[in-house]
Amino acid sequence: PSNFLKLLYDEHSNQIKIVATGSSAFYIDSKFRDSLAGREKLFQLYTCSFDEYLLLSGKSDLLKEKEILAGKRYYKSPLIDYLRIEWEEYMIYGGYPAIVTEPQKHEKINRLKEIRDSFVKRDILESGVKNESAFYYLFRILAGQTGGLVNVNELSSTLRIKNDTVVNYLNVLQKCFHIALIKPFYRNIRNELIKMPKIFLLDTGLRNCLMNNFLPLSERTDKGELWENTFFRMLADKYGTDPIQFWRTASSNEVDFVLSDIGKYKAFEVKYDKSQIRVNKYKLFKEAYPEIPIDFIWLNPYDHDFFRRI
Repeated sequence: PSNFLKLLYDEHSNQIKIVATGSSAFYIDSKFRDSLAGREKLFQLYTCSFDEYLLLSGKSDLLKEKEILAGKRYYKSPLIDYLRIEWEEYMIYGGYPAIVTEPQKHEKINRLKEIRDSFVKRDILESGVKNESAFYYLFRILAGQTGGLVNVNELSSTLRIKNDTVVNYLNVLQKCFHIALIKPFYRNIRNELIKMPKIFLLDTGLRNCLMNNFLPLSERTDKGELWENTFFRMLADKYGTDPIQFWRTASSNEVDFVLSDIGKYKAFEVKYDKSQIRVNKYKLFKEAYPEIPIDFIWLNPYDHDFFRRI
């Protein structure tokens, strides 16, 4: 395919524009052996953002209402309850286009299971994974610890596979755009490389499918983790995954996200409930990095200001 695309570009670049898509980096690596350097622009596309979800699901009126909220500080929307319902559905079922356009919840679940099974089988086949059951169980374990540290030694012991195999499987899941591993924030780049990363899935619907948990937010015991993963996706939609890090000390003092945006840093602490935020807990971070402001984000889809911020 790479030679064909080269020929098209070299002979007809003034007449056509080529858009080549794929969902597996392993396929691209194997089929595009020759470099397209100088002829390509690469874009990483995630599943739908919340704005895209509203548009694709035929709720453009709610998208316009959300935009009005963002521009008017004291505006009280008559559609806030409808926005809240759609926001919860987005968190539960995620942003795969086939899921967004499916109106029935039971069919959303069935389609997510199909996506889960077909993706895992394809990833195993194309990446040459030998231990299929260990790969799948690793994926499920990671879904259950979103926002947590990835301890390779612990995963190796649990799955009874070598550390190198765990690292390889993590790499496969990253290259197939299922997970993101974010590094700890240090001024010393060496420390970033040797410390444990945090894990997030790139679609919350797939996460919930792997956990077999499609309960509404009011009934979930993992709503804090689900909200943190959703907020991570919001940051990734805007900035990509590379600028997103986290801060943590040996004594477990932590700030959920530290974002580098064109040389400027911002920090975010994400909680499900405002009552969980204790400003004094972040004293060490503020002392170490007084120039980095912390924004406290809590999930309250009943609040107009919440939709102004997302």
